[in-house]
Amino acid sequence: MDLKEPLEWAKDNINSEGGIDGRTVELVYKDSNTGNVTQKAQELLDDPTIRIIIGPDTSDQVYELAPEFFEKKKLLISPLSTSGDIIRAFGKTGYFWRTCPGDVAQVKVILSILNNKGANRVALLAENTMYGKTFYDWTGFFAIEYGLELTSIQQFDKGSVTLDAEVAEALQTNPDYIVAACGAWDAATIKRAIDRSGSTTKLFLTDAGGTPILTSSLGAAAEGIEGTNPTADPTTGFSVAYQKTLGHPPAYFAAPTYDAFLLAAYTTARQEASPFESLADSFRTVVYGTGTPHGWDAQESHEAITAFSSGNTPSISGASGPLDFDTVFGVDPLFTYYSHWIVEEGEFRTVRILNLAKSRIVGESVGLSKASESFISALSPKTESYTPVVQKEDFQAVIVGPSSGWDNYRHQSDALAVYTMLRMNGIDDDHIILMLYDDVATTPQNPLPGDVHNIPMGDNLRSGAVADYTGKAVNAETLNAVLLGDRSASVPVVLESNGTTDVFVYIVSHGSPNAICFGQTCPFTTDDFTTLTDTMNRDGKYRQLVFFVDTCFGESVATNVTAPGILYLTGAAKNEPSLGAVYDLNIRQWLSDEFTASVLTFVRLNPDITFRELYIRAYEKVTGSHVRIKTTGNFSIDQPVMEYLQP
Repeated sequence: MDLKEPLEWAKDNINSEGGIDGRTVELVYKDSNTGNVTQKAQELLDDPTIRIIIGPDTSDQVYELAPEFFEKKKLLISPLSTSGDIIRAFGKTGYFWRTCPGDVAQVKVILSILNNKGANRVALLAENTMYGKTFYDWTGFFAIEYGLELTSIQQFDKGSVTLDAEVAEALQTNPDYIVAACGAWDAATIKRAIDRSGSTTKLFLTDAGGTPILTSSLGAAAEGIEGTNPTADPTTGFSVAYQKTLGHPPAYFAAPTYDAFLLAAYTTARQEASPFESLADSFRTVVYGTGTPHGWDAQESHEAITAFSSGNTPSISGASGPLDFDTVFGVDPLFTYYSHWIVEEGEFRTVRILNLAKSRIVGESVGLSKASESFISALSPKTESYTPVVQKEDFQAVIVGPSSGWDNYRHQSDALAVYTMLRMNGIDDDHIILMLYDDVATTPQNPLPGDVHNIPMGDNLRSGAVADYTGKAVNAETLNAVLLGDRSASVPVVLESNGTTDVFVYIVSHGSPNAICFGQTCPFTTDDFTTLTDTMNRDGKYRQLVFFVDTCFGESVATNVTAPGILYLTGAAKNEPSLGAVYDLNIRQWLSDEFTASVLTFVRLNPDITFRELYIRAYEKVTGSHVRIKTTGNFSIDQPVMEYLQP
């Protein structure tokens, strides 16, 4: 993408009015799409005269490079990186902002459009990239919000030779629409596969697919394809002025690129008035100003620069619309605009411009949508209070963290955090079976050898923890044997429980629809779970049995469970992934999953919280997925959680 054109126009407009306090602005370009991007970033880091950087272009580059710039207190303003994870990872740092809308907003817009068009059933095909991940993470969430059924959710590699088969799998679920989050070449492949099938399913594309490559590749077959693109606020006049000055319409990224330059210029002007203020604080002052309004053109931006240089704080608007930002986390603009387009006669025709005021979907923790109070109420447990007939005589727990590798830090960290919580609640080690792959503490990638922590700069949870099973021994077969008490040479430590034992099982891992993953495969299925719990009930292995499951699609695993005395609490509905939480800039890793982090916080802050109350609080708090609970009767749902989790 050629950002130079809008940047040069913005620079020329500022300089034509005298620059910043009489000094002309210069731009230093580093192309992050060619050559060694790390080396080019280092050149910017080492140059003391460059303090504000417009970029990087991609979300992957943001994750790779941003922490280095934060350490040097250099400001990054990105007009292109749209990953939904960015606000959670870098919110509140003050040194990363973006003028483009995050793709969580685009997911919301797309599902809103399909809902208004009367669709009931939607499938998702998303490329397996940082770009596609946001659509994969959030489509299930907003499908639930809008009452749509997500019939299929799949990821595929760009240019995959098996894409036709994946389209066929999606079509078997009879969706009204397939939403494709991918580039134009793959979008064309998906459309051809739909046409060959004879299906009436329609195709809806995200912004990456809506390019001229689509129409040139498909020809007449492109007719009727719909999609969305970020666009500028039509009331600013930017598109008209761009066409008049530069001789062609602006690309979708032109307005946010222009605005990134404006914000860099305004922050520089603010520094003239407050030279001892940090760049982060200067930027906040710029975007949260409430004084005289100023627009984006040469004269208006000059007046804004003059005001900032004089110590004033005007209210600013840009080429893309109001430059108002999230007041809790920063990073994201509050107002975003999307064009809903359709291909007609080989051209992309705008159906309408949608104004998404992001303030309406800002959630408590990461600026994302939550379900309505009525929805929460409808999901709240209706189970009447129950008192078990048999007296509790024992408590035993099984904690399972089978994921391996540095990128799965949060899974091992969460397992250790739950283990630590139980130990602090008075549970002896011989009543806890810890199944942990246990390679994060010792991997060479860990900058703190031997350490695993669950909050930034927190205690080392690995120190003192006693793992009963590690490495490849942490598998579905071992878990099954442990819970059923089937001791053998390869499974020497098992659950020694009976009808007077309250049992707690915590599992944190990856998941797929109807399965929990162990390593690279997902062998623990819904049927396995049903068979296991039925057998435990038949053999008298518990009085009451609690499962906390933190995996994607977690609800789907307990769909068919019927054995009595079970409570199953999970962080994600049957058709949606779950998200990580708590990003540590020092080790560049997610430390926890959203569901587990929320549950641990609530039980620590309120030791008397009941299972019923914990479900409701977690449902309200967790973002990006819907917490689900299931009880099968004969369970005391109004007992305090910490009372259950004790000897």
